[in-house]
Amino acid sequence: MVAKKVLYLYKQGDFHMGEAGGKLLTGMLAKTAPAEFELEMTADLDALTRLPNGPYTAVVVYTTGLNDDLTPEREQGLLSFVRNGGGFLGIHSATDCFRGNRAYVSMINGEFETHPAMHEFPVEIVNPDHYMTVRMPGFSVVDEMYHLKSFDPARCTLLAQTFWQGKQMPMAYVRNEGKGRVAYIALGHSEQAWQHPEFNKLLLRGMRWINGAELPNKVIKAGLWGYGGAFNMGKGHAGWMNATPGMQTVAMCDLNPARVEAAKLELPNLEGYYTNPDDLLAMPDLDLIIVILPHNLHCDAVVKCLRAGKAAITEKPFCTSVAEANAMVNASRETGKMLSVFHNRRWDGDYITIRDVIRRGLIGDIFHVEAGGGGYNRPGTWWRSDKAISGGVMFDWGAHFLDWILNMVPGKVTQVTGDFQKRVWHHVTNEDHGEVWIRFDSGATVDYIESMISASRRPKWRIQGTKGAIMMDKNDEIQVISYASGIQQDSVVKWNLPGYGSVQYYRNIADHLLMGEPLEITGEQARRVIAVIEAGMESSKLGKSVPVAEGCE
Repeated sequence: MVAKKVLYLYKQGDFHMGEAGGKLLTGMLAKTAPAEFELEMTADLDALTRLPNGPYTAVVVYTTGLNDDLTPEREQGLLSFVRNGGGFLGIHSATDCFRGNRAYVSMINGEFETHPAMHEFPVEIVNPDHYMTVRMPGFSVVDEMYHLKSFDPARCTLLAQTFWQGKQMPMAYVRNEGKGRVAYIALGHSEQAWQHPEFNKLLLRGMRWINGAELPNKVIKAGLWGYGGAFNMGKGHAGWMNATPGMQTVAMCDLNPARVEAAKLELPNLEGYYTNPDDLLAMPDLDLIIVILPHNLHCDAVVKCLRAGKAAITEKPFCTSVAEANAMVNASRETGKMLSVFHNRRWDGDYITIRDVIRRGLIGDIFHVEAGGGGYNRPGTWWRSDKAISGGVMFDWGAHFLDWILNMVPGKVTQVTGDFQKRVWHHVTNEDHGEVWIRFDSGATVDYIESMISASRRPKWRIQGTKGAIMMDKNDEIQVISYASGIQQDSVVKWNLPGYGSVQYYRNIADHLLMGEPLEITGEQARRVIAVIEAGMESSKLGKSVPVAEGCE
């Protein structure tokens, strides 16, 4: 693939994110689309005159002012480039520049009028069927809300909007200019807005759309391998996929004929109901298989899916050993098929809120984390309590917590110490108590407990930073102590974001498979979780700290 060369025009010394935004966009593209785009940044307005005869496929404008600086030569270069098939993406203050040139204002379909003070406001997606906004949820952002004049809704396709004192304010829209495509995103005044994941998604999709991308005319057809009655996860996964535009559950398989009959009642009109996995794997137009089996069966099933040419998702935990994780990751790389694990808890409201508090710098750099789950509970006698099948006490909620922790604390894992004990519940083979201490290359440490004999339960989170701390028990309040301002500030942060994350997870799967967007949860990430658990169990046996497996740091 030859990278598309895009010109990024900014104003030197501007108080907006012009130059800084270009650097952030360069980094984002290098991470998410390294072979797709090559961004060339410039503050030289004469670059516009060279557009028609240059190597560029599109131009991105993030400038301010310069009202009368679009000379006839520069105007001719820009407008002829777009009208003859080039792409144009205007960001935020692109409507507050070249306002003395009415042809430019007409092309971008608006000009800045005013804005209120920076504040948080909701952005509503009004067109869920466009390339730039498909499967995008509405979101809130702290930003500078631009109010436009000379905006004609009849001359564009409105994608996103907000309201101010009863009036519609366009936040994103697209239009055609001759043979070219024009997109405008009104957001993006501050670095905080540029770090917003939905703003990043609009930018990446905007870049692709102005370069000719279209929504694929395809539906991901998915099958379920496993339909056990516990938690009704088979029906759950089917429902979450069917509610995701671009995905459809078409088949299921379970060795137990009774579960197949249950699926026929709960999921009528599937194309296939099977008791033999080979029949599921043989379906020629099946794109994706969700493995919903006991933990010790994940590896063999996933490798078979990948070798059969199907993308694969496994329920958490990923597997029960690093050797199994390596087998799955290697099979994915060799076949080129997607591999992911259902770490849907990445989108839990308390975790997202805690990550946001940390990102805002309110507690400084993390140096120690304590987290835990469990209590004093007699375990049931099903397979989740059988170590040979489940992997052990740390492979249930521990998989979620360690995934959170490894994505919260930056850096590589250098050392793990484990303590796994069997003292009370001898009717099952899982350990009664598991604890891992993790040291990162930054010096930060983590102490995580998952126990069935913890009569005195610790808080869910206690996170210590160089400028404060976060503490949270199992409720909707997060306690934050911050010295970031130079004085102690104690506050309670309420979180009311949705939990569980199944909708968000499958949106990302569809965006990845259908549009090539980055996969949020990869096999390599899931392998790190298994490596920490495995190192902890090995450490407990040896009575000393150990490193994690090579490549899992």
